[in-house]
Amino acid sequence: MLRRARWATAVPAALLAGLAMVFVALHVHGYTKLSPIDELQHIDYLYRAPSPPAPADRVGQEAMHEQDCRGVDAPGFGPGPCRPFGTLDPTTFQEKGYNTAAANSPFYYTVTRGAAEVVEAVTPADDLVTAGRLVGGLWFALGLVLTFVAGRRRGVPAAPMTVVSLLLVATPALIFPSATITPDASGLAAGAALLLALTWWEERPGPARGVLLTVVGLVVSFAKMTNLVGVAAVALYLLLRPTDDRAGEPPRNLRVRLATAAAVGLTAVLAAGAWMAFVSSRAQIPADDLPDMATRFVTPAFPWTGLVESSLSLLQPLASSWAVVGSPPLTGFSTSVAALLLLAGTLAAALFTGAPPRELVLARSVAAAALAGALVLVTVGYLSSGSYFPLPPRYGIVLVAPMAVVTASVVRSRSGVALVGGVALLAVAATAYRLATFA
Repeated sequence: MLRRARWATAVPAALLAGLAMVFVALHVHGYTKLSPIDELQHIDYLYRAPSPPAPADRVGQEAMHEQDCRGVDAPGFGPGPCRPFGTLDPTTFQEKGYNTAAANSPFYYTVTRGAAEVVEAVTPADDLVTAGRLVGGLWFALGLVLTFVAGRRRGVPAAPMTVVSLLLVATPALIFPSATITPDASGLAAGAALLLALTWWEERPGPARGVLLTVVGLVVSFAKMTNLVGVAAVALYLLLRPTDDRAGEPPRNLRVRLATAAAVGLTAVLAAGAWMAFVSSRAQIPADDLPDMATRFVTPAFPWTGLVESSLSLLQPLASSWAVVGSPPLTGFSTSVAALLLLAGTLAAALFTGAPPRELVLARSVAAAALAGALVLVTVGYLSSGSYFPLPPRYGIVLVAPMAVVTASVVRSRSGVALVGGVALLAVAATAYRLATFA
């Protein structure tokens, strides 16, 4: 029986990982332009890794050469004459050539650079950018496997976990960042690692496993600042976690749970704050030379309407395809079905009592963290820079893994599995056709 259960986890997880890497490889092969979502700056950071750029640093010749030869997937940024190194002027590139990714930690870039060096050595990939994009397939595969394993360890049957995971494999909202250079490529893996560490702690609550959960939360928050919303969801879950003891929770267990929640949350916040203090201590862009990104969204008053506009953004982390690659209708279909299912599954589990007790609390923790996180991000953005912009859904990508597990937990009947499975297979087929025929 145990061997059969292991096979029920290992086989689907391996197939999901393989499909994810195939989709990313197809995307990398067909999509040679730079992503319009700041990929120039991320490529420059990749070339610098493990050394982080300062905010006042301009992008280097390697990154500018990549854009000059590839172009950007945006109007007016077609491929150039592919000029040689040393002849490119950063001030003629977007954002006046400043590396606007300098606020990010070097975690994603360093790990990706190390793996990309290996990929470049053993595959036909002939440059660091192509190799780094292919490494995104490994990030994607890792996130899917960890999500699937976490769901199975939390008692979700293999069938619903498989069909929900297939929707994740097919969605452009995860494929696109995985196939380009961006720290969001690690977002699914970050959220899944948090959930798996939380689940492992629940199996035997105690200080030792609490330390591991705290370390995972620290690394996740260090990987990207917006991942703090995932850490917040874990801390809330620990505070609200149900107990199986009808007589009440023993005082010692309660103390351990509260201490773990405090350690996870405070450590992550302190780590993120320490990194931002370090970034602030480095050379900054002169006030009279700020790029368009820093001035475009300046607002004269606090954006009260923005709080409403962005309040639900993080609850829909798969709602945007980032960019249209291939057939627009197929891109829209694969994006919409995954986004709608995860949102519906999470809200259904959070608002009704049909979900298992632990998943009900997890859904409510995710929803609360997403709502509060959106309000905090809008407020901090205004207080720190006097600006506001509608929060992109990708800021909530760390929540995809727990939302997927929660959604799978409410897909209980055979008819429900068959329905979701049918939609998932259509999405997979649409994505496979879209990427295979894209040129």
